[in-house]
Amino acid sequence: MRIRFLALALGVTFLGACKDATRPDLNDPSASDFSKITDLTQVQTLVTGVLAYDRGAIGTEILRNEIIARDAYNLPAAEPRWVTELLGPRIDPGGFNGTATWPYASIRENNIGIDGVEAAASNVLSDGQNNGILVFLLTWKAMSFLRAIETRDTAGAPINVDIDPTGPLAPINCKGDVLAYIAAQLDSGYTELTSGDVSFPFTLPTGFEGFDDPAGFATFNRALAAKVDIYLAFRDYASPDGSIPGTIDATWLDAATAAINASFIDTTATSQADLNAGPQFTFSTASGDATNGLFADPTSTDLRTNPRVANDAAPGDQRVARKVIATANQTLAGVSSDITFNIYTTPTTPISILTNKELIAMKAEIDWGKGALPQALALANVLRVHDGGLAASTVTSSQDVLDEILYEKRYSLLFESPDRWVDARMFGKLNGSNPPVGLGMENNNAPLWSQPIPQAEADARNGDLSKASCSVT
Repeated sequence: MRIRFLALALGVTFLGACKDATRPDLNDPSASDFSKITDLTQVQTLVTGVLAYDRGAIGTEILRNEIIARDAYNLPAAEPRWVTELLGPRIDPGGFNGTATWPYASIRENNIGIDGVEAAASNVLSDGQNNGILVFLLTWKAMSFLRAIETRDTAGAPINVDIDPTGPLAPINCKGDVLAYIAAQLDSGYTELTSGDVSFPFTLPTGFEGFDDPAGFATFNRALAAKVDIYLAFRDYASPDGSIPGTIDATWLDAATAAINASFIDTTATSQADLNAGPQFTFSTASGDATNGLFADPTSTDLRTNPRVANDAAPGDQRVARKVIATANQTLAGVSSDITFNIYTTPTTPISILTNKELIAMKAEIDWGKGALPQALALANVLRVHDGGLAASTVTSSQDVLDEILYEKRYSLLFESPDRWVDARMFGKLNGSNPPVGLGMENNNAPLWSQPIPQAEADARNGDLSKASCSVT
């Protein structure tokens, strides 16, 4: 076994998640499970396991990011840390919030699978099948690294965890290097997907309809790549010290443009179905499967909508009317709410991975970064008019257009995406005094910049969390 993996069997702290009997134990994946692929049944089990882990991780990230971003609350009477940490000055790195969305169990499973596919005999997997499995695993490995850096940002994350287990620990890498690594993984996968020698010898869940063959999956790969390229383009736009240098990397903006144009974006969308198009994680109540942990029964749930959501919205914004519903008032640790989300209305409601409306907002961010303000505003207005039911905005200044993009993205992706906190941090809006795009204070605390590196990582490194020298600054 070549994989260097710390004792970080952290599991998935996702509300309501269940163990799937058809997948391997992702809390403690074994190299022997997939160290050599010998049949296609093994491949299907591997793919199912990888997706099952990320299906839990996406809910974990959405919930915590949306609490930090002042859009959501979780108010269980017995666990005030949902408020005192996520809306407080500090997250305990050894607690359940500090270890959340640290996806190295999934990364390890992907690495084991990659090794197993590469070791498979030619009479087990054809070249096209081999390429298809590797592309899928590389893409979901990139997704896991992306979740790590979206939540840790300038704290960084280890990259080289697939090394000799008897050697030193993989260094913690800078944000820019992690993002560049993710971009390279996705670009490599896209090259294979468009080579003509790729087939998928596995079945993806129903939520991947339209993205379950190499051609469709390639458009998803490019959508994900565009997101990473945007993060790279704006990686130095704002700083943790509160300053806004305004630095934009034009090379990565160009890369983002090329990627998003090759994605499944449709800027002419007007219907809810077309705006919400994209791959989804599905759930079921079948034995051994999992239900959607973001489902909230309004009569009993601890999941609440931060009142800021309603207070910050433009009058008549239909997204608030669709997505928020009244419930009994609940208070915990100094915050209270009498509204909750009406988005995941059953335990089996899917969670979107990436949607067309998110891509439209991303393209608006790209155009704004390039100074193409009319084009950026036009894209924001697609969401404003067709998703929000509002009159088109006519703002003209650069900052007003950016604020318009971030407003539309906030309400179109409300509790459906972890992006609000990431965007506010990226564009210097964490402590902004201009709601609805600035996050502002909560319980007299400024918004957190990032989640901490988990305590287990710090302990394994004798407390040294310094990062390797940065190649991408």
